[in-house]
Amino acid sequence: MLQLVRELIGVIPNCDPFLEIWPTGFRTYNLLVPNLLNLPFSMFGFGVDKAILGLAMYTSSRAASCAYCSAHTCSFALRRGASTESLVGHRTPHEEIVATVAEGMSQIPFSLTTSECIELAKYFSSSDIEWIILSAGMMGFLNKFMDAVGVELEAKSIAEVSSLLVPTGWMPGKHLRTDAVLSPVSMLPKTDNLSTYLRVIRQVPSAIQIENRWTADVPDRWPDVGEYLETRTGYGFPLLSKLSHRRAIRAIATVLRDNLDPSQSEIGLAAKCLAAFVYATVVANEAQIAMARLLAGSWAPELDESIFAAVAKFSAKPVGDDVTAIAQSIVDLSALSVLSEQDVATIVLARAASTSPAEINPAILSEVTPRLTSASIVELIVWLSVQQLMHRIGCFYAVADSN
Repeated sequence: MLQLVRELIGVIPNCDPFLEIWPTGFRTYNLLVPNLLNLPFSMFGFGVDKAILGLAMYTSSRAASCAYCSAHTCSFALRRGASTESLVGHRTPHEEIVATVAEGMSQIPFSLTTSECIELAKYFSSSDIEWIILSAGMMGFLNKFMDAVGVELEAKSIAEVSSLLVPTGWMPGKHLRTDAVLSPVSMLPKTDNLSTYLRVIRQVPSAIQIENRWTADVPDRWPDVGEYLETRTGYGFPLLSKLSHRRAIRAIATVLRDNLDPSQSEIGLAAKCLAAFVYATVVANEAQIAMARLLAGSWAPELDESIFAAVAKFSAKPVGDDVTAIAQSIVDLSALSVLSEQDVATIVLARAASTSPAEINPAILSEVTPRLTSASIVELIVWLSVQQLMHRIGCFYAVADSN
């Protein structure tokens, strides 16, 4: 798995050690990336043009203000054959509509329009559109995790893309090591060649074997997958009915099952229901607000209307960096007797992490980290990242289906 990622972007990402702190998070990441990008098949010309996928990934990351993913997806796109012109904004009409749709899906608030969905359909088949949407959705997961955690950008990634991206306004920001250098000299990565393909093929059998073990009993089509998730999580996730690519359906379903498995959770499913509710409230996604409440009905029936009303009120406030105000919010939430100290810290950190970019600051961390373990923090950010993936895909289909 790690060697495959190295072939895709030239480095083993620094996010991996963070994700491994909560093993389910690392598995989530390794399921979503290949399956939502149709790898390795897209590298060999099956499905939508791989350079188009790279462009969608890159523009969605820029729209979400994730400097870490913007660097990686720039490298990914260049390796898959995207032109430097397309990445800096000089695009053909079909490239421009892909970039526009990916950006619209990824902005908060969501800005995609029906006319843009119609325009996209002029250039791409429904199958190819689905891969484009899945790639931008998958970046929702990565954008949220990398930005919220503030993962340090690898020196090689900076060296490869800084000369191209800095003139566009990109800066690594919090992802930059203090001793790193932004190179003024072009060191752009090379496009895939026969050697790349041979190295990828070499890793594929083992990767498929691992993945098949993870997804062994998970259906890959609707309505079977909805019934499966209803049984195991208490919610059928009808968004999956919009998808036709079976490997993507199976991967997302596996991720949802695992992230809602109480035996794998450090923070507990009541806290995860509330964190999903916080995220959905911040991004104003009514469908996901309803989902969070339905999940709570299955996993945490003690969370009554007064709890959700208080959490919604807290979620509507600016985050800020006033320690006194943050501490008071914790006191107010702690007055809700069904919430543990860990639940309250989860809600506070979820609120700070839900915006794009995240608003996590030292004042927030000083209040929540004594109440949460490292594994709990990683689990929470992974879960919010899954919410962002679902938000992007769901909002696209809500707009597209309104035609």
